[in-house]
Amino acid sequence: MKIFRPQSKANSNWEMLLMLFIGLICGACLSKLLQRARKSSEQASYTPHAPTADYTSLPSASTAIAKSRILCMVVTSSVESRQLLIHRTWGSRCHMLLFLGDSNSTFRERHSNSWTKSRIHLQYVYQQFYEQFDWFLKVPDDTYVVMENLQHLLADYTPETPIYFGSNDRQQGFVSGAAGYVFSREALHRFISLAHGDGNRCSNRSYGIEHVELSRCLRNVGVVAGDSRDEDGLPRFLPTPPFKSSGLLSNSAISFHYSNVADFHMLDFVIYRVHPFGIGPIPNQRQLLVMPQKGFITGTNTNQPH
Repeated sequence: MKIFRPQSKANSNWEMLLMLFIGLICGACLSKLLQRARKSSEQASYTPHAPTADYTSLPSASTAIAKSRILCMVVTSSVESRQLLIHRTWGSRCHMLLFLGDSNSTFRERHSNSWTKSRIHLQYVYQQFYEQFDWFLKVPDDTYVVMENLQHLLADYTPETPIYFGSNDRQQGFVSGAAGYVFSREALHRFISLAHGDGNRCSNRSYGIEHVELSRCLRNVGVVAGDSRDEDGLPRFLPTPPFKSSGLLSNSAISFHYSNVADFHMLDFVIYRVHPFGIGPIPNQRQLLVMPQKGFITGTNTNQPH
């Protein structure tokens, strides 16, 4: 005969607390398992991808350099010379960097006879380097150049085409060289062999506005002034500083005139060192091996193996 003794009220309360505690633990474990299962399911159905950039369709720096050999002529002087600055920035992306200047002339003299100096410079380059390069860029030393964008513009033309580019002045019908000129090999050949020295085709005066006289000479020997504007009609050779230009700027801008030292460093940093998240790095640029020497004409070939 079994005798059941009624449990005390205290024991009953402990059992209820124990069961509640066990229930809470089981509920927490079940919730954790459900969260893990849901997370695994989401990861299995999601494939991450990196954002694309517009410029990935353009030729890379190394590919573009291999397409066209460009000699860069920089007109400079001993007054606030920027040779080292150009060496360290955009000039290192030229196949050859050549400094042309007159250390003895004043600011007024350099501008009053710029047409004479321009003929001397182009004749020297033609005699020394004509067959070695496809295109010849001529810029003042206060101009910053994006060489990859220049290569992109020239990709649709051959060096045998008699053409040159610069800042198009459609109202005057001339191409301004304030932000630089770039001549095809054939354009340079025609200027020296057909126009230079012929008073009927090209002015032999020691004075004159450079871009006006040069445009006339080239036009008289069949050299075309190419349209350097982008697909939206925006200029790519800008005769204004990069951060003070009014209106819209071309996404494929080539050069910026009147750039100061801070502009050079800022442009080089923003274009070649700042990488938005998800965009691959730009290939390393070539470094110069030789520093320029003092004198009227100095040059460095940057197409050197490391």
